[in-house]
Amino acid sequence: MEQKWITTDINSLGNYSDGINQIYQGNIDGIHIKQVFSLTEMEVVKENLTQKQASFKHLLSTQKYGKLLGAILPASGNDRSEYFQDAVLLRKVLKEVFEPPGYEATIKSVFTKLSNNRKVAPAHQNGNIYSPALVRFTYPNQGGISLHKGNEFIDMEGFEGLHKIVKLKDCLSYFLVIDPPEAGGELILYDGLPAELTTPKKELDLENCQQRRYHPQAGDLTIFHGACIWHAISEVKGNKIRYSIGGFVGLSHEDDTIYYWA
Repeated sequence: MEQKWITTDINSLGNYSDGINQIYQGNIDGIHIKQVFSLTEMEVVKENLTQKQASFKHLLSTQKYGKLLGAILPASGNDRSEYFQDAVLLRKVLKEVFEPPGYEATIKSVFTKLSNNRKVAPAHQNGNIYSPALVRFTYPNQGGISLHKGNEFIDMEGFEGLHKIVKLKDCLSYFLVIDPPEAGGELILYDGLPAELTTPKKELDLENCQQRRYHPQAGDLTIFHGACIWHAISEVKGNKIRYSIGGFVGLSHEDDTIYYWA
């Protein structure tokens, strides 16, 4: 099937009222929504994230590409109590750094417009609510975020609870660019790779692999078939850090609810 990518704006989402399900079904690869947040709003968020890091340093972890802010589900193993505690703290951070109506209310509104009248809610289980997102600080000259797809990770420890409520296989990824870098930091989709790799990733000739590159701007939200499509974030160049926030979106087993989590 020919792969499709839609670029639209926040006021035209009614044209894609079943967009999330269409991505799930493979009818389209992704939707790039311009200016979900304004440039001014993103400047405030970046400033808050920069100035308030000391207050949420307990939620920061060092990664190959830079730093990550949030609750990390696989790190918790079968005991998810610490993860859920960190998810509560991360929500408080997001309320501090995003101005009203806030991060979660805004993305929930977008997902609702693409839901075909399904309920939209954060993933939850036994009174515990999963984290809505992770914030990534991708540093210059660190190699970017390496080749991956979501289906690689869904059988790791920590995901057992999600499997009970969400169709994790073939679920969607979403991310919002808070502040783009001077250069690089693009989303790369690799179209020429097999569904299951037989060659180690480090031995792949990705430069000569069929690919598409997308460079969202500040305030743009991208939802795409991240579980199925091999993808990466290209190396950030220049002096600026790439600020982004995102997570995952999935349909319930009953097909009547859209859940989001990270």
